[in-house]
Amino acid sequence: MGRPRTPLLDRRRIGAAALRLADEKGTFSIPALAKALGVAPSALYHHVTGRDEIISLMREELALTTGDTQDWSQPWAEALDGWARSYLDAFAAHPGAVPLLATAPLAEPFMHEMYEKVAGLLLEAGFAAQDVMPLITALESFVLGSALDLVAPPVMVSAVARDTAPHLSAVLDQTPTDRSRATRAFDLGLRALLTGFGELLDR
Repeated sequence: MGRPRTPLLDRRRIGAAALRLADEKGTFSIPALAKALGVAPSALYHHVTGRDEIISLMREELALTTGDTQDWSQPWAEALDGWARSYLDAFAAHPGAVPLLATAPLAEPFMHEMYEKVAGLLLEAGFAAQDVMPLITALESFVLGSALDLVAPPVMVSAVARDTAPHLSAVLDQTPTDRSRATRAFDLGLRALLTGFGELLDR
């Protein structure tokens, strides 16, 4: 029958399929990924060396589909605010992939390019070099947690006994029971983080 006109596999198709599997299952395996792509597991190894490289392709696919529209010429707080929000949108679209992407080493040049922009922004603003990576890590950790919160049940604290937890009951009465809860938590938390960053810079 000859060769198909288009290859069954390429690296981008592998990354996109792995993202879909992670969204559906919370993880992926080589056999499951091969099945989703309609190929034998051995066929994947013509394109990737193993699981770590597939996770790298997932991260690349996420970057390609979201793009980098951040204006890095803004003042540092505004630029970080925009970066955090775009980061949240990207991860919230693929919550199942968050645990995989958050724990795999960042060895990709396109990720280094992004971190170079953030590092340069903070250094030019006057932050000490030894504080820059901790600040980036703190912000990213908050964004990753917020992405998971966006897909969590709207009501996370329930069945509270009002007589034994009156203060908690009072604040829960003022807490939305829809997804705006997570959005407000992100907005408040991001504001608090950036305010704290600013106080560190002032000191």
